[in-house]
Formats: sequence, C-alpha cells, structure tokens
Amino acid sequence: MVLLAAAVCTKAGKAIVSRQFVEMTRTRIEGLLAAFPKLMNTGKQHTFVETESIRMSSVPFPYPFIPSSLCQVVFLSPVLPV
Repeated sequence: MVLLAAAVCTKAGKAIVSRQFVEMTRTRIEGLLAAFPKLMNTGKQHTFVETESIRMSSVPFPYPFIPSSLCQVVFLSPVLPV
C-alpha cells in the first residue's frame, strides 16, 4: 500500500506534526485532515474513511503522557482503481 502522508492531529483535525512521502501542498494536507473528523460518523468507531481519491485511516495515539482523547494518528493513502 502506498502512503502519501502521516500526521498526528487533534480530534478536531488540526495537524500537530505531519510527514509527506510524496509531493503535496500544505493546504491540501491541512484540508484533508480538517475534513477527516467531519466525514466520520458519530456513534460508530470507524478506523478509516474513503473518498473517491483518498483513504484516511486513524489509530489511537500510543503515548501515555498525551491523552488519546486529544490526539490521533492519521494515515493518508490513495484509492487505487480496481
């Protein structure tokens, strides 16, 4: 699986730190991360959201000194045509 970017962000979608593995603008990354919480359905525990061009998956933040309710790790990957 190709990885476009990885980011640690707040639950509201604001990036704390991000690493891009392909050429992407800062505004595109910030826009995708900001849209991620809005695309997730409330009441369900989703680990990924898929749009027509990108798949966003999240995992809990693994460090005990920062509460997982504040942060999440988000991975961005392209949706490959079938």
